[in-house]
Amino acid sequence: MQRAKHEAALICPPLPDEFAYLWNAFLRLNARRSVGFAIEPITFLELDAFTRLSGLRLRPWEIAILEDLDLLFRKVHTVKKDAE
Repeated sequence: MQRAKHEAALICPPLPDEFAYLWNAFLRLNARRSVGFAIEPITFLELDAFTRLSGLRLRPWEIAILEDLDLLFRKVHTVKKDAE
């Protein structure tokens, strides 16, 4: 019963194709983030290096979305860790 409840909470609409490149950028940045006692935010230095090396040119609103995804990831990870 609990599992079904949690799985139902995870159901969400599919990611629009137009934003797949931002999700992929976040996943690539997330895989290389620094981790100390806590998950560190993705820094502007890391973002700058990523955009230069990948050739992906991001506009300010796209950077804001990556920042929001980063913040959400860290919040969820913190809540999950606190629940353990």
